[in-house]
Amino acid sequence: SYTDKIKEIYGAQTPEEHFAHTARQTYIALGLAMAQAAELKVDSTPAEGFSNEVVDEILGLRALGLKSVSLLYLGYRDEKNDWLSHMKKVRIPMEEFIIKK
Repeated sequence: SYTDKIKEIYGAQTPEEHFAHTARQTYIALGLAMAQAAELKVDSTPAEGFSNEVVDEILGLRALGLKSVSLLYLGYRDEKNDWLSHMKKVRIPMEEFIIKK
């Protein structure tokens, strides 16, 4: 059965392999959250490269057996003071961005 196969695959993994796999799954949630934010007209920016240890400590993640791997900044742009907000968006032509086979 499918369930047995999944248990077999993940049961053989090390804790480090479990973490690496789970960490990559956060990007699914980030993508969905960003899409929902866009629907609600809320600006969003995903982030890595932050101090995971500080975030984990502030949020008490270690006590829950969790670690931070990504962040999502949410907010509203300050169009009055953001000199970039009125600039024309630059888009790469689809022919240069998408590979068709």
